[in-house]
This record gives sequence, structure tokens and C-alpha cells, in this order.
Amino acid sequence: MAGSRTLINVENNLSAATYIFSERTFQSAWSHPDVPVLVFADHSLPGFSVQNHGGPVGSGIPVELLFWGDWWNSADGIARRDLYITRVQALLASDYFSELVQYGIAKPRWRGAKVVTEPEPRSSFNSQGDVQSVPDLIVDLLEDDVFPDPDDEKIAFVVFMAKGFTQSIGANGSHTKDYDYEFPWDKDWFWVAWVRFFGNPGAPGPDEDPESAIRTFSHELVEMLSDPELDGWYTGQPGNGEIGDAAATPGSGQKQTAWVNGALVQAYWSNQYGATVIPIDRDYKARILGTIRLDHRESVKGTYRPDPEDTKLCELLPQCCLEERDYKFTIVKRDETVRLRIETERYRQPQIAWAVEGKPVPADTLLSLDVIAGTFVGHHAKFGPKTVQVTCKLLNNELTLQTIGTEANFDIQVTCAVTDGSIVGNIKTNVIAAPAITVGFVGAELTDDPDYIRQRDACDKALTDMLKKAGLGKSRKAKVGDPVEFGPAILADIPAYARLKQYGLARRAVDLARMAHAFLPTEMATAVTAALVSDVPALQGALARRKTTYYSET
Repeated sequence: MAGSRTLINVENNLSAATYIFSERTFQSAWSHPDVPVLVFADHSLPGFSVQNHGGPVGSGIPVELLFWGDWWNSADGIARRDLYITRVQALLASDYFSELVQYGIAKPRWRGAKVVTEPEPRSSFNSQGDVQSVPDLIVDLLEDDVFPDPDDEKIAFVVFMAKGFTQSIGANGSHTKDYDYEFPWDKDWFWVAWVRFFGNPGAPGPDEDPESAIRTFSHELVEMLSDPELDGWYTGQPGNGEIGDAAATPGSGQKQTAWVNGALVQAYWSNQYGATVIPIDRDYKARILGTIRLDHRESVKGTYRPDPEDTKLCELLPQCCLEERDYKFTIVKRDETVRLRIETERYRQPQIAWAVEGKPVPADTLLSLDVIAGTFVGHHAKFGPKTVQVTCKLLNNELTLQTIGTEANFDIQVTCAVTDGSIVGNIKTNVIAAPAITVGFVGAELTDDPDYIRQRDACDKALTDMLKKAGLGKSRKAKVGDPVEFGPAILADIPAYARLKQYGLARRAVDLARMAHAFLPTEMATAVTAALVSDVPALQGALARRKTTYYSET
């Protein structure tokens, strides 16, 4: 991307790409956790596996939603019905059912939805006898030819009860089998589940979120598919040992849930994992976005006379000789604030755990950090170890880093772990994004004498012209035994605090150094490289990071 740079920082096997877009904005790469399945650490299954008891399973069958009662045709009912249809279609399009393959069950599919007003629904279930009204409804619909004979098409029927419905049998729903009988011997079995209404005003109990209807739907559907006639996959007794019954924390009964493709679902048992699981979305990701603010600046002025380091190319090119006089420079001491925030996809309730240079930041704190810092002595950059103070403040999952009086340029590594607070249950295998970013602080900035810069620009132009002429008609590849070249790989080590302007100067210097090594004698090329590096603090900072000599002083 034009006008930007990418910094790759590799430490302790952690690769972090930082994209610097301007002097004030930057961001990390996306962190994409490749976790196909949430695995929970506990369960309520009365055993450690489920077994097949010889009965059928519902493999690849269509799902038909039935909204029972006049209320579903009201304005509120239509809105709720549309919500549930959208959620169910999204769920059926997801990977939520992928772990059912181990039980010989292919993914179910959408068939349709209908509102049923006759017969009128019961207003409550107070006994298992009352629940019989649900399969009786299916019998009526089959006999009225609303649906085909179960022998012709096996359908997973799910009945949603209307607003005002109550129950005292302690269930959010259940599934069962029943049959439609045609004399003299045609008994056609069908499978049906019901889901109570969630959200009655003043209803007892804390669980009245309308989304919980889809959670219950997911629970009943996976059990209907794996044990439709109560002789399929379960352990112990089918009443409490089906694959959906396992998905609760022992003791508390807390349901293990997560959001999959926008639908709230409950976990189910997997023999393959030996645990309850939720096959999860595969597009979870997170990254860090950063902005830089200058809080305070203070100027310190000085003068200098050119020294040998400034005039290394004078003998090579007359244009590189500097006037012997005093030059002015200004060092600007800067205090900066960096604001970091997290951008996520798929996380419904992102929970962030920040760390700076490997130190956790759970609350506002002041950190002392050991860094390789760049400072200035006169108008020359110097580098070495330094301990700096960084103030860390947390607000609404955002991290603010502030420096005061460091008078140094340095980089720090910031990492975070992103989890989803909407996942309920004791997680063994979680969906954790771990974006990382390199933050560069500029605590000291050099402004050199305009006359000095003018003369250095003239030197660069003369050097460029000389190298172009030296390279006319020539082509040279590095050979074994050649001296180490100041190659483009050094650009990857330029500190983040160099940002864009210094990075541009560094790229130009590297290009000229490569040309020098390609077309000039080794000793002359080495002198050219040394002179180029001495004028670009960003390159000196890169060398300090590598702690390796890339050129020889003359």
C-alpha cells in the first residue's frame, strides 16, 4: 500500500505484523484462531460415552417449524416468528451439526414453516398427558394431508408454543415419537418436538430471553436426530442420557451455550472428544488498532561543526564536502499518548486481556520497561539500553499508553488475548484470538540545519548520478566470498518509531548502498554505505536491534 509500511517483529516464536499507515495511525494483523470445535471440561452425562441401542437416526432430514396459535399472526407474533425462522435457517446453514457425523447423521436441512391455528393450542402443560396434544396436532395435520405420509417423507417437526403458554412440568421442551394409523395395519411413525414460549411478562424464573427458544430448539433437535424413537444413541436411560442432556455443568445445572452463526445453541455430547462440544464458526478474528497523539513538546537548540562522520564522502565526491562553519540543530523532546483498541469479527462479547512487553495489564498501572532506545548526542543518533516508564490505563477494553520525559525513541510489544464472554460453561478448548502489535514512541526528534540538509541532498544527488553512470551496461550478482552487503532485509528491522518519513529515507539509503556494492570497488562501496547509514537514524536503529555489523568503518 502506498504511503505505508509493514513491520514484522519475531520474538520468542511470536510473529507480529504491524501496519503503519501514517505518523499517527497503525494496526496489527488479524489474529484468526483456527478452532473448529469448542470443547467443555465437564458434563452431566451419566457415563463417559453414548451407545446405539439399535433404533433409527434422523440423517439429513428436513426440519419443519410449526407456530401454534393465533398469536403468531399478530404484529408481535410475526416479528418473533420471523426472528426464529431467521435463526433456525442460519443454524442449519452452519457447522453446528458436524459432530453428529460420528453417529451416522448427516446435517439436517430447512423445509419450511407454518402457522397452525386449528385446533387451538393448550394454554399450559401441567402433566405429560397435556404434552400429548403436540403429537396429536401432527396426526391432525397428516390426516388433513398438510404433510405427506411419514413413509414418504420423514420430517423433523418442531412446534413453538405461543405467548401466554405456561408449563409446570419443569421442561423448556421435549421430543417424542408417535404414529398416524390407517386401518387395518398402516402405522406410520413420525418425530416431533415442542418448545415453550420464552418471554412471558412476569413469568417465573430468570431464563426468559426469547433467544433461549433457539437454544432449546438446538437441544431438542440434536436429540431428535440421534434418538428419535428413544432407542437410538444414549447412555443410562433415554430420559436423562441423550446427547443434549450432557450439556450442563454438574451441580449447578448451568447450560453450556454459545452463539453459532448468530443463533444461541446448546452443546451436545461427542464420543469422539469424550466431552460436550459446540462446533463453532470458523471466522473468529481480532486485531489491534492504534492512534498516536502528541501531548507535549519542548525544544532544545544547539550548534555543531562537521566532523569526520559527516564528511566521509568528501574525498570521493566534491559535492559531499561540507562548508566549515557552525550549523544549528533542534532536538524536540516529545511526550506521546498511544490509544489501542480491539476490532473483532464474530465475537459477541469480546473480553480483552492486555500485556505490555509480556507483563499483564489487568488495571491502571505504571510499568518500568527495559528497551533499546535511540537518543541524540548533538545531531548524531546514539543507541543503547534504557529503562523507560510507561503509564497504562484501561477503559472499556481499550488500552492507553503514555510516556512523559523519556527523551528517547523506543519500541514496545503489546499483545492481548481475546475471548468471547457470551460463551457459557467451563471451557477446555476455547476460541482465543491473540493479536500483537509493535508500538513505537518518539521521545526525541531531530531537526537539522536547513543549510546542512541542502548540502547533504546535493551529495545524495551526486552519489546517485555517479552510481547510475557506474552501472551503465553492467550487471553483477553477488558471489561467494563477497563482503556482506547492506541488503534490503535490514528494512524489516527498522523500528516502529521510525514511522513513515524515516522509513522512506532508509529505503533510499538501502537502494543506494546496494548500487554501490554492485558497481564500485569494495572499499569505496563500504565507505559509501557507512556515510549513508550515518545520515539515517532509522537504519542505525535497525542495526542496534540486530546487534550485527553490516558495514566496516573506514
